[in-house]
Amino acid sequence: MAIRPRTRTGLRFTLFVVIAAFSSLDCNAESNKGKQADALMLALPAGAYLLTSNKQDKRGAWALTKSLTLSTISALALNTIVDKDAPNGSSSHAFPSGHAAIAFASATFVQRRYGWRPGIPAYLVAAYVGWLRIETDDHDTADIIGGMAVGITSSYLLTRPLDDGVRVTAWSDGKSAGLQIQVRW
Repeated sequence: MAIRPRTRTGLRFTLFVVIAAFSSLDCNAESNKGKQADALMLALPAGAYLLTSNKQDKRGAWALTKSLTLSTISALALNTIVDKDAPNGSSSHAFPSGHAAIAFASATFVQRRYGWRPGIPAYLVAAYVGWLRIETDDHDTADIIGGMAVGITSSYLLTRPLDDGVRVTAWSDGKSAGLQIQVRW
């Protein structure tokens, strides 16, 4: 059985992110957890841009750029407005987590644009970034959830699924429900 291009894309994305995840020499050292969170936060958008390049998807690259920009600006604005201290006292701009916002904006872009196959590993890595930020006491759970909300909302608003010619839509009129399948050729 031949591997479909969509499957190869998901595997390439997963491989890229896994390599980035294990780039730190000692993942258990506290100082390396922070470095690993930084590396993964950057690896997710880089992997998403690699996907757009692999698919020659200029509109996708533009949507990712807009999503990351909105996510970053929103997180920075909320950091200034909320003015919440980090658990370790290193910053007075802990809410929302910028790392989580960027990681989840990237993961949501991948899932919305290219589907769940590459989206699931992206979300797992984004969740791991959030967990690392809690482990290093840079953020608490509320900060991570706030970053998730900012990132997911940004990409959800600005990313459209890649049109592959097939669209499935669920519908309901209150009395009945069904699926509408549209195929374009």
